[in-house]
Amino acid sequence: MSSDLPAWEDKTEKIVESFAKVLNIISAVWIFSVAALILFDVVGREVFLTPFHGTNEIVSNSVLAILMLQLPLTILNRSSLRTTIIYGKASTMGKGIIDSVSYLLAGLLFLAIGIGSWPNMIEAWAILEQEGSGIVEIPVYPIRTLVVFVGFVGAVVCSLLIYHSLTRPEDFDQDGDVEAGE
Repeated sequence: MSSDLPAWEDKTEKIVESFAKVLNIISAVWIFSVAALILFDVVGREVFLTPFHGTNEIVSNSVLAILMLQLPLTILNRSSLRTTIIYGKASTMGKGIIDSVSYLLAGLLFLAIGIGSWPNMIEAWAILEQEGSGIVEIPVYPIRTLVVFVGFVGAVVCSLLIYHSLTRPEDFDQDGDVEAGE
């Protein structure tokens, strides 16, 4: 985003971007950990005839968590899927309006996810919800909390991008990439 911004706006954008990058780093570490766990499980099964119990439960819960952790930076970097039939022909201000409407819809979706998942998160913490049966049970309440948290973070990121799209649409080129003067 541009360097000639008011101090509060520049600081806000840097904080949100840094936070989104931290979430993305956490997801990368998580992906590596899941890959190592799967490798450990496969080697354990094939070489030592003893699998790592709970791998399926850990991996299935990790997929949602990893996805949610990557969403804020994906949106902030404008890396979402978009068709350009109308967008490519719009003026700079038209593109800003299209972007702001898109971010409004995405922000409302994230807000709905956060609000809609709140009761399930509260209940999961109240009963300390577990998934799995038999040898290993994996706690689900941290994942439910992450879904709520990232729902609200996603809404904040979309709000920042709505503001950016309406006040500085020229900062983005036709392909949705940030201009080189960032």
